[in-house]
Amino acid sequence: MQDMAWVLTLFYQLFLGSIESRFIVFMVRMSWAFTVVQYQSLALLLENMSTHRFKFSVRNKIFCTISAIFTLSFLLISIVHFDCLRTADKYPFEFTLERISILFAMLPLILTSLFITTWKLYQKSLPRVLHKQLLILIAGIIIPFWLSDFLQVFPFAFSSAWRNTQYTLVGLSNILITGAVLYCSFRMLGLRFLNLTKEVQSKVNIHFMENFKVILDQFSHVSSLRELGHITQVFFKEAFGIQFNRVQLYIRSSNPARAAQQMSESNETISTRVELFMGTHQKSMCQFIKKSRVLVYDELAFSDFHEGTDKTSAALTFLDSIQADIFLPVYENNTLISYIVIDRHARFDELYNNTEYDEMLIFSQYLGNIIHLMQNKNLEEIIRQQKDLKEELYQKHQEIHQYKESIRSFMRAKNHKKIGIIFYKSRRFTFANQTAKELIPINPNLQDGHPITKALKKLALQVDEYKSPQTAYTQDAEGTKLVLSGVPSLEQNNVIICVYYPEVSDVIKKQMDILKDPSEWDYLLYLETTKPGKLINQLIPGSGETLLNFKIKLLKTALSKKATLLNMPEKDLVPTVEILHHISLRESLHVIDLAGPEKNFEAAVKLFGINAIFQMDKDSKPPLLERLDSIGTIFIKNIHYLSLETQEQLAEYLRYGFFKIFKSDHKIPSSVRIICSTNQHLTTLVQDEKFSRTLFEELKHTTLEMPSLMTLPKEELSTLAEGFSEQAVADQSLKNILSLSPRDKMRLAHQRPASLLELKTKIQQILIQKSKQNEIYDEAQFDPAYEVSDPELVEAARLGKKALKDQKIMTLLWNKFKNQNKIAAFLGVNRSSVNRRCKEYNLTQESSV
Repeated sequence: MQDMAWVLTLFYQLFLGSIESRFIVFMVRMSWAFTVVQYQSLALLLENMSTHRFKFSVRNKIFCTISAIFTLSFLLISIVHFDCLRTADKYPFEFTLERISILFAMLPLILTSLFITTWKLYQKSLPRVLHKQLLILIAGIIIPFWLSDFLQVFPFAFSSAWRNTQYTLVGLSNILITGAVLYCSFRMLGLRFLNLTKEVQSKVNIHFMENFKVILDQFSHVSSLRELGHITQVFFKEAFGIQFNRVQLYIRSSNPARAAQQMSESNETISTRVELFMGTHQKSMCQFIKKSRVLVYDELAFSDFHEGTDKTSAALTFLDSIQADIFLPVYENNTLISYIVIDRHARFDELYNNTEYDEMLIFSQYLGNIIHLMQNKNLEEIIRQQKDLKEELYQKHQEIHQYKESIRSFMRAKNHKKIGIIFYKSRRFTFANQTAKELIPINPNLQDGHPITKALKKLALQVDEYKSPQTAYTQDAEGTKLVLSGVPSLEQNNVIICVYYPEVSDVIKKQMDILKDPSEWDYLLYLETTKPGKLINQLIPGSGETLLNFKIKLLKTALSKKATLLNMPEKDLVPTVEILHHISLRESLHVIDLAGPEKNFEAAVKLFGINAIFQMDKDSKPPLLERLDSIGTIFIKNIHYLSLETQEQLAEYLRYGFFKIFKSDHKIPSSVRIICSTNQHLTTLVQDEKFSRTLFEELKHTTLEMPSLMTLPKEELSTLAEGFSEQAVADQSLKNILSLSPRDKMRLAHQRPASLLELKTKIQQILIQKSKQNEIYDEAQFDPAYEVSDPELVEAARLGKKALKDQKIMTLLWNKFKNQNKIAAFLGVNRSSVNRRCKEYNLTQESSV
């Protein structure tokens, strides 16, 4: 009515001059009447909202009577004096009535109710939802209205000059007040204004599911009930901004006797009060909690303030007893299995809304399923079984891959269908067909020292001596195996030798009889035909029952990704680890060399990281198990030096595939391969409680023990020495001179080295000494890669200075050594050459990070 009166007045002023009409005067009188009604309504609204079960007081009745008198007076005047055409023609007492009515409405009427409401707000005796509503109503609507009317009336009151210049103020104030009313209306409707909704309203959080994916991932990694409390705190922190220490998860015991015992132990804990309430309330209260889904103190307080029931009062009393803002029950099959309690005033300046309740309920549904699963099933065992299945599946996949590679080696070319024939008579070899010349690229009559010539002569002599078929194996120029099959001829002193590439049966039949487990015949195939098998044969080039079975065990270990404990001479550890790492197709190898007992949990911090609370270095790197996930191998030398706490945490990682941040419950999945070694008898350490029994149980099934050279059969040691001898000499024409004699082998058998590395070194020294005795040291070409154990560096070692021209190899060397001096020493070149190539290929510390 006020705005309509102003609009009509302005319309007449702008377009009709100063002409007035009885209708305008009538509308002005009506606006005065409704101004009193407006202030009386606002006063009653304030007191009604802020008073529990509001009733009319004497003051309210008096003020309502006075307001009714003013309103009726203006209405009566507007009807009786309807013929009034101008403001100046009004009754004289009407101006006095206007002054008195506006003073009454703006001062005693509204200010009294405003003071009473403000005092209640100050005392904080109202529910928080109502508190928010009243603040919005007072600050956004009542005070702007009051100030607008105050500026229109005071201090110039009814001055004609002020009345002619206040149109601008009226227009601006109406625009601002209209905007304020719209804004406050939306805000108050969202805060359950007039109890139109049952919950505080809010917009849907469209990013909730993106954040919830992280929680679901954490749920999939849980292995104990204790971890759920941390996940719950993280969820409420990230989703609702509630501090960790203000959120608690309580899991009810599935054993009634244990629950009763816990209640009898303490009468002050929250869980005890909750159990007491759950055990004593009426059945209708159970239905109320299930229907409400979540008990929110602010919502219940607001509902109880205006429409209180026995159930809301009981729920409020319960929340007061546990000092909680929210009680979130977690059900599974209509049974309360746990609950989440959020402390009072955990989020002091912000109310919870319906969207957040839905998010909490979604979380509680998943939480209930996890708790039910863990209480009724051994989840830790399930997780372990899942990890074991993954490892077994990985090993089967690797075995299938090796099998395919082995079959491809037989089917790669048609060469295996060709058979060369050689006659041996009167100590001379004669090629009977073209295939024999293709398979044997040398002249065995002239090159006596060549390995193929040696194999042919040995076979021919055996056939001639025993007059029975014999079979031997050698290699062609490319290192591919050849089968030499000799049979005696009908002619005297004549031997026929067939040369061909081996079939599957030839490879298996060769060593099948010396296998401990005949079912492992397929690994015989892999050792002879696949790249991993050839690497292992290069590491251990001997044959015989002991060495063969160890090589098979080494290959099986390499094809697996289970943690491995190495029990072998210290000098053989690194070559073996490099072979296992290379066959596993992993990129990074990190070595933790423990020279003594672990101090200050240094190894634990490296492996697992540490809780941010205890972290001193702000720029510290992520833990190794996180950095090397899926791409790395960690070799822990002398694992018995780890502290017991670190051993237990490492055992948990090996068992479940997840590691905990040190001094924290936070778990992170990882698939880093762990290889470790020890020179101690772990069984004794376990009995003396100096080594973790849990870690020992994890490692004892995957222990790889190298046979001692001290007890190795003499024949196998001889084949091992011959294998290293052939690897050492690169020039095939000199292998007849630079080879081990029976006397050399006898000396090695009597003075046996402790490790493979020592044996290789001794053999190399013997060959170097022979080359000097025969005055061919300068001509002899020893293999540069003989002393290199890392498969990735073998090619670089053989290329020597030529490797400088290959950017890929130089990048590999830089990533391995991270030092130009070491690269120069490895390749046998000047540092300046390496420096020039590093600049050309942009190999710097920054590029390798």
